[in-house]
Amino acid sequence: MSRLLLSLLILFAIPALTLAQSSSELKGRQQKLREDIRYKEKLLQQIEQDTKSSSTKITLINKKIGQREELILSLKDEIVLIDHKIVDIEDLVDALEVDIERLKDEYSKMVVQAYKTRNGADKIMYIFASDDFSQAYRRLKYLQQLSEYRQRQAEAIIHTQKSLEKKRLDLEVRRTEKNQVLGEQNEEKLTLNREKQDKEKQLVLLTSQESKFKNELDVAQRKSEELRVAIKRAIERELAARSDESGGGGFNLTPEARELGKSFAANKGKLPWPIDKGEITALFGEQPHAFLKGIKVKNNGVTISTTDGSRARAVFDGEVSKIIILPGAGKVVMIRHGEYISIYTNLKETFVSTGDKVKTKEEIGIVVTDQGKTEFEFQLWKGTVLTDPSYWIYKGR
Repeated sequence: MSRLLLSLLILFAIPALTLAQSSSELKGRQQKLREDIRYKEKLLQQIEQDTKSSSTKITLINKKIGQREELILSLKDEIVLIDHKIVDIEDLVDALEVDIERLKDEYSKMVVQAYKTRNGADKIMYIFASDDFSQAYRRLKYLQQLSEYRQRQAEAIIHTQKSLEKKRLDLEVRRTEKNQVLGEQNEEKLTLNREKQDKEKQLVLLTSQESKFKNELDVAQRKSEELRVAIKRAIERELAARSDESGGGGFNLTPEARELGKSFAANKGKLPWPIDKGEITALFGEQPHAFLKGIKVKNNGVTISTTDGSRARAVFDGEVSKIIILPGAGKVVMIRHGEYISIYTNLKETFVSTGDKVKTKEEIGIVVTDQGKTEFEFQLWKGTVLTDPSYWIYKGR
């Protein structure tokens, strides 16, 4: 094998592993994106006939379009990786072809030389013509080595030809793979264009009913504020009651509750989702409305859209401090984790009672489904102050 070919094999072996790993990572990401897109399509089908879910629809459509664009970029990256691999294999094929020609040329010269000395008597005379025994031995070894070298050259030619054939097959596989990925990319682009067109049609229809949606938003915001006030009052009453128990010296947590609060705080960004599977369709704080221009929507937590029959679950160990019922918010479960309180709204059925100790991921209730829409709001309080739950729950979903 030539030094050039050996260098190429070593050179290509190093990035080949990296390319394989990158390709595997891209495939994994693409699969995850496709699963997420299908889940959003399922949620959209559920709320298709619910006119009050227009904002959720547009949010889901926007997220679906964003993930479709990400999928197209990922497919583009995969094509680039395949192109790099194709170039590498083509270079290797060229080097193998050169190597085969060199080996054949060397072998043909040896065959000619062997033909000239094919007579066994010539070989014997060559050995006996030596000046001494030492030279005769060296000539004998030389003839043996020459014969072995011819055999190795013949084997090298066969081996290199097999390597060349394998690389040519690899090249065809890569080219076929590239065409397949190009086809997938084109399909996704067509789907993306259709989704964008459908979104524009829906926006035109929705903005034509702006006054109706503004009225619905006002009602929803009033209910949200009523819920916030009810939760805050419940927290304040609990704090007052515990303050009285401690002799009026202010609200003091027990050592156990303090440790629980510290443990809860230490898990910021790592808390499990309050539901097994879902999509955040409304973020915490003041956010622009999905389609009403110039309108801001205030959210006291994060709204998660999910599927019918989904169950809310505790994000951390704690104690159920209160269960309240509010029109428009269903049953609301409040779980205390030291100085922190997690809130689970819009439940139609609960599996826990006030005073119950709960464990992380323990199911606490079933989310209400109304006209195909299944969503609930998850809030997080520190004392009597609202905090953004999205900073606390695990991001790697």
